[in-house]
Amino acid sequence: MSVSPQFWWYASRASGITSWLLLTASLVWGVLLFTRALRKIDTPWWLLDMHSWLSGLAMVTMTLHLVALVADNYVHFSWSELFVPGGSSWRTLPVALGVIAFWLLVAIQGTSLIRKHLSRRVWKWVHLASYASWWLVSLHAGLAGSDVSNRVYQGAAVVATVAAVAATALRVVKPRKSSTKPIPVGS
Repeated sequence: MSVSPQFWWYASRASGITSWLLLTASLVWGVLLFTRALRKIDTPWWLLDMHSWLSGLAMVTMTLHLVALVADNYVHFSWSELFVPGGSSWRTLPVALGVIAFWLLVAIQGTSLIRKHLSRRVWKWVHLASYASWWLVSLHAGLAGSDVSNRVYQGAAVVATVAAVAATALRVVKPRKSSTKPIPVGS
């Protein structure tokens, strides 16, 4: 039984879009955790676990996206083109935005994994890059993706953008009060 020649092309598209939507959900959960906007009904530990799970799953689907791009024979990406901004001759700027977002997300996830060994200030400043990475991923998806004319994709893009903008606005207008204790790093 052979695999369809289009399998990797579909896999790259599906995993890229899924990763972007998971990043959106992670961003929203992170803001809900930080602001405690749902304080009366939320559980901080659950929000933290869900935020961590969504972030980790987004990294897994992003890895699948990269593997599928290398395996696909339509555009012919090499590993170096996927890890070096400007390394690809195919839609150079949109791909470079995706590469930069990838490295930001690696830094964010990496510092979160070693958070106990970092100062809160360092971790916070790296983690604030999640907002920039979301926009870079969104621009990458909109400019490099082949699904921008698809109505389902457009609907998902509108929902993701509204959710990210609303979460960012909530983060700006409802900052954590200094008297509120930070939520400890997971168990």
